[in-house]
Amino acid sequence: MEKFKEIIPCVILAGGKGRRMGGKEKALINLLDRPLLSYILERVSGKVAPIALNINSNNEKFEKFGYTLIRDPIEGHLGPLSGILASLNWANHIQKEWVMTLPCDTPFLPKNLIESMVKTKNENPGIDLVIAKSRGFNHPVIALWKADIHTKLSTALKEGIRKIDVFTAPLKKAYVDFDGSNNSEFDPFTNLNSPLDLILAQQILGKLPPLFGLAGWSGSGKTTLLTKLIQNFTKIGINVGTLKHAHHKFDIDKPGKDSYNLRMSGARPMIISSKERFALIQENDENEETSLFEMLEMFSKQPIRKCDLVIVEGYKNENIPKFEVHRPELGKPLLFREDNDIFAIASDKHIDTDLPTFDLNNINSITDFLIQKYKIS
Repeated sequence: MEKFKEIIPCVILAGGKGRRMGGKEKALINLLDRPLLSYILERVSGKVAPIALNINSNNEKFEKFGYTLIRDPIEGHLGPLSGILASLNWANHIQKEWVMTLPCDTPFLPKNLIESMVKTKNENPGIDLVIAKSRGFNHPVIALWKADIHTKLSTALKEGIRKIDVFTAPLKKAYVDFDGSNNSEFDPFTNLNSPLDLILAQQILGKLPPLFGLAGWSGSGKTTLLTKLIQNFTKIGINVGTLKHAHHKFDIDKPGKDSYNLRMSGARPMIISSKERFALIQENDENEETSLFEMLEMFSKQPIRKCDLVIVEGYKNENIPKFEVHRPELGKPLLFREDNDIFAIASDKHIDTDLPTFDLNNINSITDFLIQKYKIS
């Protein structure tokens, strides 16, 4: 902490509704068994003080983190500007001249974020805020704000202004570009807005292998292609995990077996293990199927995490990369015309498209394409 000559307060904005996350507070959603909020706190620990959490519900759950809780001063979920106003008001209350704001859904913040923002603030006297930049985009929620602009912001909100860029347009600003401080392929300010983003985050963290789905109508040959792909990958030492969706009730256990009796007695979950293999059977809650993204997360955990690639069969309506399998003789329409997640097609007939296309019977060419696409070795 000695390297930071100035310790500033920080507010983590966690008051949004998280509509694309099913209405759950994003700060409390788990990424690899840890709430997203914990990743933000870890990044700024020892570099800011004090810390407050801007929330609008679930006080009891947030209180467990042990930080000051502040609410939006204006009700109605007016967006991030309302949370920023709460931050400015809090900074004035604790008699601090500046305050840092951070979103709760950016777990990959640069390690030098706070130091760089404070340095830029000190090099630009007379400014109202410092904004983080990356990949050519401004990130005004990740900013260092002068607390005395709280009156301007309060007035702007009352006048109906909701966009941060509109409010900050007349203010004196400085920017810090973090592209040079991050050598990775991903944006350090990547924010997680959807279940798919959580999967991508696990891949960034190196805990989940690349994945794609096989999409196609019943009878198109998805399972046949999947079987042949697995055989091809296995021959060259690539371990493939699979996840198949069933549209009907299924049971992998047999009545009369000890494991079946234990499960029927109420064991949740029931695990059976031997030298050769183990199996986990978990009963879903009535009428509540475990989501694709919850199932995929299992591949990031030991002892399941032993594969180089995950291929999903089914779930054709889910938002994941997909390889379409098509047979014209079925008389069914091509899926790629309505599904932007499809990146390639395999068929036994010519398909007129700009997407990569493959002969359904040429497994080697499909295998080579997937190895190159996902950089598997």
